[in-house]
Amino acid sequence: MTAALTTAASELAEGRWSWPIPADLHDADVVLREAEVTAISELGLENLRRLKRHDPHASGWAAIRRLLRPLELADGSLDSPPTSHRRRAMADATALLLLRCVQTRRAFWGWTAAEWVDVLGADQTGFRQSAPAWADDAVRSHVANHAYLLGGFNEFHRLGSFQRLPLAWRIFGRTRVDEEIKRVRAVLAGWGYRLGQDDDKLLPMVICQLFLLNRSPHLEDLATDLFDRVRTERLFGNGARLNTLHAVQRAVTDLGFCRPPVLTTGGATAKAGGAPQVWTQWVERWHATSTLTPNTRNGTRSILLKIGRWAAAEQPQATDPAAWTRQTCAALAAALDRMNVGDFAERTVGLKERMGKPLEASSKASQLAAVRTFFRDCQEWEWLPRRFDPQRALATPRSIAALLGPNPRVIASPLDRSDST
Repeated sequence: MTAALTTAASELAEGRWSWPIPADLHDADVVLREAEVTAISELGLENLRRLKRHDPHASGWAAIRRLLRPLELADGSLDSPPTSHRRRAMADATALLLLRCVQTRRAFWGWTAAEWVDVLGADQTGFRQSAPAWADDAVRSHVANHAYLLGGFNEFHRLGSFQRLPLAWRIFGRTRVDEEIKRVRAVLAGWGYRLGQDDDKLLPMVICQLFLLNRSPHLEDLATDLFDRVRTERLFGNGARLNTLHAVQRAVTDLGFCRPPVLTTGGATAKAGGAPQVWTQWVERWHATSTLTPNTRNGTRSILLKIGRWAAAEQPQATDPAAWTRQTCAALAAALDRMNVGDFAERTVGLKERMGKPLEASSKASQLAAVRTFFRDCQEWEWLPRRFDPQRALATPRSIAALLGPNPRVIASPLDRSDST
């Protein structure tokens, strides 16, 4: 561990986060009392939403105090500037939860994960469909705060593209979360990972989901068992997030907090990652079967995994080689013609001088040749149906071939040749 990272770890240890809600805060009684049901109904929306003409001294507030106190304490623990818009969203989130308590006849701390998903919606559209019309998009994020802090909910993988980073900022504190992400970036940047760059959005999302699952925003608490659980339960799905998880575990291992990830693809390394799982499986199968020289096989595999990352980003329907068509091949040829050095590369070691520059014609041609070889072999070995002719569909376009330099063949002089007669 470098001196800078050691110092950062020491400083973070002094401000260690702890759970902000007392363990004995909740009343043991989960069933809503009749007096509480009556009070919520009589208070009405104007009071529950804290609208301008609400009555803060209405008698119903005292009757639901055991429900209000946890919600107020959770709101007060958030690292969230109290703008007027946020205060409105917090009040509406509280009103929404109180009304749902009446519907279920149970206090929110006794709701199941499925009930919280029903409140939050599987995505933003689902939330709008089930929530009252006055609950805008910001209300959902504050309901998520309460689900996490008060309801024991952390199954955010069931909520679609839910914003994990803002939630982690609010729960754990923005400065603390950003400093921990920075520690991982520093390790990955030293290895040449693009994930180490500040403009990468995937790394913070993955780290924050780990923090939320672990109920702690500290890297030293990310044990090997947590990484294993994420993979076993498929909490991150497949593709880019799963490969980012691999990189994060390697970084946390380097910091001394867990064991390294177990490689499951033979000789594959982190350098050969980042592509969708189904694409990677086909590439590894080809790599294990091909009779090309080891160096050629390894180089072709690296190119194929890059193409897999391109497919995931621009042709998601073609992340399975069996789904490729002539149109996919044409899209790839067009994309390669526009690509720059470093595009869809997982590691950028040695590319600093050339990063962002257009690919040379020879690189475009060699990458097309790698894909051509892959599909030709898979078809000849009867792994894939012959939906197109790789030699024609993936041929080097004339516009690229015209830019290739000459590759002259050495012809012996007549004086050096023996007379064949």
